Amino acid sequence: MSESNLLVEKRQELAAKAKKFQEVMDASNTESGGTDLSKADVLAKLGATDASDAKDKIASMYAEITVLNHDVDELHLGEMKRGVSKIGEEIKKPIRQTIPGSPLTEQPRTFGELVMDSKDFAAQCREWEKGKWAFTEADMSIKTLMQTSAGLQPRTDNGTRVVEKATRPVQILDFIPSEPTDLFEIPFMEETTRTQNEAEIAEAGTYAEDAFVYTRRNSVVRKVGAQIPVTDEQLDDVGGMRALLDNRLRFGVLARIDQQIMVGDGTPPNLQGVFTVSGIQTQARGADPAANAIFKAMTLCRITGRAVPNLIAMHGTDWQNIRLAQNANGDYQFGPPSQVGDDALWGLPVVQTEALTVSNAVVGAFSQYSQLREKKGLEVQVGWISTQFIEGKVTIRADARVAFVIYRGAAFCKVTGL
Repeated sequence: MSESNLLVEKRQELAAKAKKFQEVMDASNTESGGTDLSKADVLAKLGATDASDAKDKIASMYAEITVLNHDVDELHLGEMKRGVSKIGEEIKKPIRQTIPGSPLTEQPRTFGELVMDSKDFAAQCREWEKGKWAFTEADMSIKTLMQTSAGLQPRTDNGTRVVEKATRPVQILDFIPSEPTDLFEIPFMEETTRTQNEAEIAEAGTYAEDAFVYTRRNSVVRKVGAQIPVTDEQLDDVGGMRALLDNRLRFGVLARIDQQIMVGDGTPPNLQGVFTVSGIQTQARGADPAANAIFKAMTLCRITGRAVPNLIAMHGTDWQNIRLAQNANGDYQFGPPSQVGDDALWGLPVVQTEALTVSNAVVGAFSQYSQLREKKGLEVQVGWISTQFIEGKVTIRADARVAFVIYRGAAFCKVTGL
């Protein structure tokens, strides 16, 4: 059997074993996403007696596939080497066959040697000896210019710098208190009725009655994630590709959580965002300057919400309009352009976030009445889906399970019409 036939046979054997392995793994899948090796279909495909025997046979199958894959690689490499050697032998052959007894050697002849021995060149030399110039203008014209478009392309690569597509960054997460949890939902008790009738009492008088009612609330843990399929060659041949994909997936999960914290509508599987939470207060700008509307929202948080606001979130365009506001004399109301400092308004930091649309802002006690609870932190995993194992592909997946809790809606106020 020739080497080439052996390679074909090994490849067919590898494909057959890989297909059977995939069928067994598909049969072992459960509805919950787990693996059950005791299923009758699995035992039948493997010829196993129980789950333990099935596990051993699967391990044996995987080992055989690994060995076959190595053999195929080695055979393929051997054929490539023989192909390169054959090409080298062809290159060494002379340009034209030698004739026994001729002065030609076995060495390849150069282009110059071929010209010197040609009949046309010998005839031109005889004309030169007679003092005649036999070349015409057509003979001397350039037929094909050796240039980039018609010659060898200069070597290049992708460079060392990757320019990212302009994307909204993570903007609000750093200002939200966070804490891990092992619960699937975050429960808390909200005092929905508080009647306090404390008063002065005359001698032998009747005490007034207080009333307190508590309602159980909860915020359900939600999953945020994404995945991307990629070939083995892309991961093996492009340095840093795995790190790049990990980075992009991690960023995407965090950016989505960052957006949901502000504007998620709470409809499963969405998180409940501050801007749409039940009980949030509203302050319309109306005829007020934008800064005045913000201050009125802060007052609502303090008086109605009985909270101390610590953060203002708004679209960058709205902050630009506030920062560039001028009085009748042309003076900048929030300091001259030469002034260096943090974005702040009425003593509170301003976070610019494009998760909010233009003309809207949120003022609130974020540190006091909101919290991000992490059931499972940001995690990146790699695995096979369907027939990816025999196709030379993998899927990289990133996800996180979190709950965003807003303990008091009235501790926040949205400003509209900016």
